Amino acid sequence: MVKKWKEDGAFLLFITPWVIGFLCFFVGPAAASLTYSFADYNAITAPDWIGFDNYTRLWSDEVYLESLRNTLYFVFVGVPITVTFQILLALLLNIELPGIRYFRTLYYLPYLVPPVATVVIWMILFGSGDGVVNTLIQGLGGGRVDWMNSEALIKPVIITIGMWMSGGSVLIFLAGLKGIPSSLYEAARIDGSGKVRTFFAITLPMLTPSILFTVVMQVIYYFQMFTEAMLLSRGGPDYASQTYMMNTYQVAFRDLNFGYAMAQSWVLFLIILVITVVLMKSSNRWVYYEGDEKKGGKP
Repeated sequence: MVKKWKEDGAFLLFITPWVIGFLCFFVGPAAASLTYSFADYNAITAPDWIGFDNYTRLWSDEVYLESLRNTLYFVFVGVPITVTFQILLALLLNIELPGIRYFRTLYYLPYLVPPVATVVIWMILFGSGDGVVNTLIQGLGGGRVDWMNSEALIKPVIITIGMWMSGGSVLIFLAGLKGIPSSLYEAARIDGSGKVRTFFAITLPMLTPSILFTVVMQVIYYFQMFTEAMLLSRGGPDYASQTYMMNTYQVAFRDLNFGYAMAQSWVLFLIILVITVVLMKSSNRWVYYEGDEKKGGKP
């Protein structure tokens, strides 16, 4: 009994710093944020409690609604494009050729570059005046393209930046490809299966756990995207690239309306939670785990 008490005491001693940090830096601020979301609060004067007014105001705020639409565009258009690109690139990097390790390293390097530096690089590439891309286009006889100030082009440019920074997810897919048993491909080859059929019958199903993880992480990334839109175009032109987090930041630190910004943050939390739960629940139908007789991890 004494030994058990000592073990329990040691356990509690070791987890106490984590518990204190969790309560002070997560639970406490989250509870305060939820509380102040029901107030008119500017962090200077005392909060004025206004009930659900901050939440009802959201649906009549045109700038907020535009930022929500833009963010949903990035999620439902950018995520499928980015994940598809990552899978295709992982397939290419999985081909064993001389020097392939150097190509894998080269593609992973942008993932290590800080987001601010990445945006600066792309501003140099897509600059409206003497940007590298415009210089090449003009050298080929084409006209100058105003990438940053075009409502139709700014979103694809931001999605392209996200694709360029996706080296971490490519490594996840590459690891998934390396983990597929070679016996499955040998059986498919004996069965006379072609490359396309083998991909859809073996490779893609075996990658579904990696796809699920990557999709969830990409959804969270695009919902929380801030740096790219802020530095690249300041949310313009005409709010075409204004993201949810950028709008929340401006409401809080430019307008000093912290109560309204906290309400936006909690709505974002609920949106991400719902989409994540839907993805996880639907995974029973399309995610395959090795060793299971059917999809979803159920034997």
